[in-house]
Parts: sequence; structure tokens; C-alpha cells
Amino acid sequence: MKTSFNLSAFRTVTAEFGEKIAMTVVDTRWGGDQLKGEDLTLEQYNERVEFLREHDHLFGMNMAREKFKM
Repeated sequence: MKTSFNLSAFRTVTAEFGEKIAMTVVDTRWGGDQLKGEDLTLEQYNERVEFLREHDHLFGMNMAREKFKM
């Protein structure tokens, strides 16, 4: 199952749910900067979405990239 939703005014999450979850997060403030995660469990996916929701500032994508090695 594929889904897409706006996490904030600038960030969009696209995810494909199967045995594992693949996700892409796009931040339009950085010209379409993307984070990608593959082979995630539901817990890992939820952790990343919540982190990005809490860190909605310009540097949140870089923080997520460092924290989750995305």
C-alpha cells in the first residue's frame, strides 16, 4: 500500500508499506531535498515521522539524516 501526506507546510512523506516500509521525505524549502529510508519496521518509520514533526525547522532534515543515517 502506498500513501502520501503533508507532514507540515513544507514537508511531504511518501511511504510504501509491505513486509518492510520504504519512505521518502521531501522538504521544499531546500529545493526538493529528500531523505530516503528503506527496509524500515513500523516502529522505525513512526520514530522518523515523529522526529521530523518535532523538528520542523530548516535544519531538521540534516538532523534526521545524521540521527537515522538516511
